Amino acid sequence: MNYLIILIIAAALAAPGQASAASAETACAAEDMQVFYYYLSPMADAKVKDRPTSCHPGKTALQMPAWLEKDVPGMLGRKAWKDPEEGELSEAALWQTPVSILYEFADKAGKAGNPLDLEADLQDMRIRFNMSVDRITRANLEGSFYGRGGTMLATFDGISRDFDELTQAVAQANRKGGELKTAELLRRARDLFAQLFEAPRKGAGRKPEARYSPEARVLPGYRGVSLGLSGSQALFLQKGDRVDMLVTFEAIMSGDMKEKVTATILQNVLVTGVKKPANAGETGVVQLLCNPNEAQYAALSLAQGSNINLVRRAPGDLEMRPMEIASFRKLIK
Repeated sequence: MNYLIILIIAAALAAPGQASAASAETACAAEDMQVFYYYLSPMADAKVKDRPTSCHPGKTALQMPAWLEKDVPGMLGRKAWKDPEEGELSEAALWQTPVSILYEFADKAGKAGNPLDLEADLQDMRIRFNMSVDRITRANLEGSFYGRGGTMLATFDGISRDFDELTQAVAQANRKGGELKTAELLRRARDLFAQLFEAPRKGAGRKPEARYSPEARVLPGYRGVSLGLSGSQALFLQKGDRVDMLVTFEAIMSGDMKEKVTATILQNVLVTGVKKPANAGETGVVQLLCNPNEAQYAALSLAQGSNINLVRRAPGDLEMRPMEIASFRKLIK
């Protein structure tokens, strides 16, 4: 199945008259992800559980696996994650999120035709996908789907790599490379769906031995912001770290009194490069990956702030939290 998909896509690239085969595979990947998503929904009806299909050779209809139909109520009932905005999320909901992003990707890829046309949406989908997979990993859901969760996470790792390489191909206006990586990403998405209809693969139920870490680089739609930092900060930061930016500045508080305060201006920002000084007493340089709006606030902080601190987050901590401005007056009260 997997090698056949690659051959079909490759043939479509070589012969424009056969492009419909690639379009069909894209549509089938979108259909698989849509069905996967609805399998995990509380309102999965008969049309979902027994669905006509032309995407699976030898089958005219796709029936929801009996083991999965039995398992879904438990997945819906088990609370696996607490989000500050969304509240408690079920095990099923955590798996639905990356699947829905893969559907979104397949749907947009099918409509665009040319992967270079995905540039405006690609980085956003990539970041959301990686964040959703990270939540599954941190929730320790390798045992989901009767032990298939571990190998599914390994498939997600491959998809993360494909997203990374696809964004690079698009940034370089490499259409052929973009088409090949799109085909590979969609192949992995279909393989993810195929695992529902197989016995657990070797290594199922275990955490993947090594998680793929997306390349830390400036990508289309984002900006690289360079900051001069004290050596005591720069020496302990690495490319790929995620940080919050704390800025200390003088503000006019109640009673028109001037007071120094510290505010968290940016959260969960990716470090794309670090120039380390020779020792802690010298100045280093750190580059951050910011969207255009964040880049403006970073520049304002450089101009207005008396001190900037980048505080490193724990690996996998991607949550955005409401933060009040810190002041000694509040502390004393």
